[in-house]
Amino acid sequence: MFLRRSYILLIFIALLGSCNRQYEKALKGNDLEAKLRIADQYYAKKKYEKAIPMYEQLLTMLKGQKSVDEIYYKYANAHYQNGNYELASFYLRSFYNTYPSSPHAEQAAFDEAMCYLKQSPRYSLEQSSTQKAIDAFQEFVNRYPKSTQMELANAKIDELRSKLRKKAYENAYLYYKIQQYYAASVSLSNFLKDFPEYDNPEKIDFLIVKSLKKYADGSYRDKQEERLKEEIKAYEAFKVKYPTSQYLAELNKIQSVIKTSKR
Repeated sequence: MFLRRSYILLIFIALLGSCNRQYEKALKGNDLEAKLRIADQYYAKKKYEKAIPMYEQLLTMLKGQKSVDEIYYKYANAHYQNGNYELASFYLRSFYNTYPSSPHAEQAAFDEAMCYLKQSPRYSLEQSSTQKAIDAFQEFVNRYPKSTQMELANAKIDELRSKLRKKAYENAYLYYKIQQYYAASVSLSNFLKDFPEYDNPEKIDFLIVKSLKKYADGSYRDKQEERLKEEIKAYEAFKVKYPTSQYLAELNKIQSVIKTSKR
């Protein structure tokens, strides 16, 4: 049994060595057919790190000689499948813009957006990749409105916007917590403009009124009246918008204090 296993191992090592020699020979040589055959073999086996340099050589050697769309797609997709998302996003976009009628163009456009999504960090960090992913998925939706991946693309947009929304809310609310009340009122107002789908706008509008009141309270006396007018205007708009709000009792009490202080 031991001898049999040893024999199988020796055969495997010999085959592996032979494959490596063939690969190195093709990589260093000028035989285009050998390069393409070996690159496709590694691509099919999902050994993308081996396929990539071979496809890269082929693209350079065949440039201007014949159509290389199939090779280019495999090269771009190999980067994507291998987790090289920055390079993959570049090559995938270049591919579908260069070959818009290719049967791979739609998938390339979707996968470009996925590259950005996979680079999107947790919500508390810088979100440029998240915004790029949203833009790319939206571009995909606009470009391929009949795609079978339309529903998934829209779901990814919602998922990514949720991350941006959470970050924007916490950034705006941070101003309130650190008592930068005017900045809080502006940031919270911008939050509602940027994310009209937010499920609790009533709470945001309530915080805006409170921020304006606290801002006025902390102002110099000669500025208070002007700033209280802004708070009262926001309060009146809140009453119209949310006539049965749970926050009205607190806001009404605040207004009573303001009226009493003016007497």
